Amino acid sequence: MGKKHQKHLPENATPTEGAELARREAGLPATRTAIARWTAADLSGADKIQIDGLEVFANHGVYSEERALGQKFIVSLTLYTSLREAGRTDDLRASIDYGKVCHEVDDFLRDHTFKLIEAAAEGLADRLLARHDALVGVRVRLEKPWAPIGLPMRTVAVEIVRTR
Repeated sequence: MGKKHQKHLPENATPTEGAELARREAGLPATRTAIARWTAADLSGADKIQIDGLEVFANHGVYSEERALGQKFIVSLTLYTSLREAGRTDDLRASIDYGKVCHEVDDFLRDHTFKLIEAAAEGLADRLLARHDALVGVRVRLEKPWAPIGLPMRTVAVEIVRTR
C-alpha cells in the first residue's frame, strides 16, 4: 500500500481502538454492532406498523384546569421496523407487539403531565425508541380535540418523526 492510501492512527491505540477509528474514518459505525444512524428520509422505504386513533384521557395542557380535569387525546403512531422475519416466521417475538405499545402509550400519557403537546409527543417518541430495540424510527401524531381555544374546530395536533 502506498503512502497516499495509508491511514494514520495514533501509535498508542489498542487494536480495538484502532479498528474503531479506522471504521469511523471510513464512514462506518464505530463497531460492527453499532446501529447506523437513520434519517427521516431513510424511513420512506422502511416497513411500518401503524396505530391510528388511540384515545387516551390524560392531564396535559397549559392551563391548570386542563391539568386538573384532564381531557381526551388522540394518538397515531407509525413504528418503523423490519417486518421481514415476523412475516417469514409468523412469530410475534420477531415483531413489535402493537397491543403492548398501545398500553405503553396510555400508561406514559397518564403517568406524566406536560404543558405542551409538543413535549408530550417528544417524551413519547423517546420512550418508545428506548424500550423497543427493533424500532428504527417513530412518527408520533398527538391530537388535542378539546383544546380550549374558544372557536369551533375539529382538532389541534402536532406530528414529529424521530429516529434512532
